Formats: sequence, C-alpha cells, structure tokens
Amino acid sequence: MKLKEISPLKKQLVKFTLIGLLAVSVDLLCYFILLNILPEKLFQTVGNEAVSKSISFMCGMTVTYFFNKFWTWKKKDRSQKRLVKFGLLYGIALLINVGTNSGLLYILHQYRNLVDLPFKYLIAFVGASGLSASVSFMGQKFWVFKTSERPIVN
Repeated sequence: MKLKEISPLKKQLVKFTLIGLLAVSVDLLCYFILLNILPEKLFQTVGNEAVSKSISFMCGMTVTYFFNKFWTWKKKDRSQKRLVKFGLLYGIALLINVGTNSGLLYILHQYRNLVDLPFKYLIAFVGASGLSASVSFMGQKFWVFKTSERPIVN
C-alpha cells in the first residue's frame, strides 16, 4: 500500500498515536520524577499521586498541542479560540485521566486479589492514559481542529 493511498483519517490516527506516545513518555517521565522528588504527605488533602499526575499530564498536554496542531491537523494560524477549546478539552481529559488513575490505584491497593500485583502505578497510568487519549482524539478531530468544509455553491 502506498502512502498516498492511506485515508486522511488513518494518517491522522497514526500521527496522533506517534505524538501521543511522545506525550505519554513525557507524562510518564514527569510523573515518576515528581512522585520521587515531592516530599511524602506534602499534599495531604489530594495526595502526592494526584498532584504529580496533574502536573505530568499538563507537561504531556503541551507536547500534544504543539505537535498535533502543526503536524497532525496542519494548522498554522494563531487561533485563540482553538487554544481555549483545546484547554477546555484537556481540562476534561485531565479530570478523566487523574480520576481514572486515582480510581485504579484505589482498586489496586484495596482489593485483596490485587494487592500483590506488581507495577500498580504503571497499570493505573496506562489505563488512565488510554481512556483520556480516546477522549482527546475525538475532541481534537471533531471540535478543536475541525476542518470547516463549506459546500460548493454553483
């Protein structure tokens, strides 16, 4: 199959996935660095895990915005409206990501059959990232970077 024969949607999915892998790598690296450098019990009300995950997610979000804007969706303009939409979308994705991460960590630490399972933080991270990435792709494709196609009038 030639590159020209691949549908635009498949090309977008491949680009989004590659950028997503880079962003998730940044997210994961920042997450584990923050988990290890923040003093224990620094954020008692929400927990170091949630704060670390929030900050690391925003680091990955920055990578995602710039690479997807220019490479995946091919937008060169400086639209403030698009930036606000992206911020709203990623605010929702952040809540989904941190909530899923926290929920999975709770389950993995509380349920007797799962307590001895290794790599709990990685499992929670992957689950949270997968769910929020799905929401992010759909939101970017159909809302933030939506191409306005106007019908041709004769």
